[in-house]
Amino acid sequence: MMNRWWLLLLLILSWLAAGFVLSRSFNTPHFNNSAADNSVNRIVSTAPNLTEILFALGLDEKITAVSSDSDYPHGTAKKQKTGTFWQPNIEAIIAAKPDLVLTLAFQQQADIAHRLNRMGYKTISVNIETVGDLFDAIETIGTAVGCNAAAKGLVSGIKERLHNVSNELSVMEKVKVLYVVQRQPLRVAGTDTFINELIEYAGGQNAIGKTIHKYPPIGAETVYASGAEVIIEPTMGQKDPGQQQQSAIRYWQKFAALPAVKNNRIYVIDGDVVARLGPRICLAVETIAHCLQPQLFENR
Repeated sequence: MMNRWWLLLLLILSWLAAGFVLSRSFNTPHFNNSAADNSVNRIVSTAPNLTEILFALGLDEKITAVSSDSDYPHGTAKKQKTGTFWQPNIEAIIAAKPDLVLTLAFQQQADIAHRLNRMGYKTISVNIETVGDLFDAIETIGTAVGCNAAAKGLVSGIKERLHNVSNELSVMEKVKVLYVVQRQPLRVAGTDTFINELIEYAGGQNAIGKTIHKYPPIGAETVYASGAEVIIEPTMGQKDPGQQQQSAIRYWQKFAALPAVKNNRIYVIDGDVVARLGPRICLAVETIAHCLQPQLFENR
């Protein structure tokens, strides 16, 4: 009887230990590589913004494989592919023989990281949902691959450029922005998003107030209540931004009384630049700022 109780106790402890390991693998930021040095020579990235961070750190030669939706900079074209952002392919990742795998912290990628950890692969899983998260992720990755100085320099350069742009625009009157992420159904970026941070850096004010959802669906009443002076849409899978621009103008005509529509201030911008929270964040802010204060960019 005593032996049975000991066996039951061991099973319970084993189950708790497994749960503890699993819960740790989903926490972020997550750094499994205890030895941060230059021995990392084969790196796999599972997301476009992680790929851009690696290239910005000058690690081109160490990048073995990237996600299939990583298309910037041009050097990504020659890299092996490891599935999409939403569906990483674990077999393709293993085939790349990585010393280190970089993943993001959302469920699908966290699952992949956990499976790779169990097989003995080193991974870093970072959470990049805010501008502050981006800076932390860059330094975490820099530590992991032994290029702390480059990481700190990259962060410092981005912060300085953001500060300069923000200061230049701070003297301008705030422009109310409706940032549209989807038309059918109509969905916009709320205030609890990194898009909102970019808008504020660019001298704008989100036309949508506090919402339950980060990217809430909205109706006509909310559109009019927002009083948006500028409407911005990222490219939505369109290869021809000009075609989407014309489509946007037609769509928004039903809100003819809205200041943005009345004054023909509807813009379509590069979704990859703005939607990827990575080293091109300054370009993202400047892209939005160009929509809000075009007169400042006429001679640039």
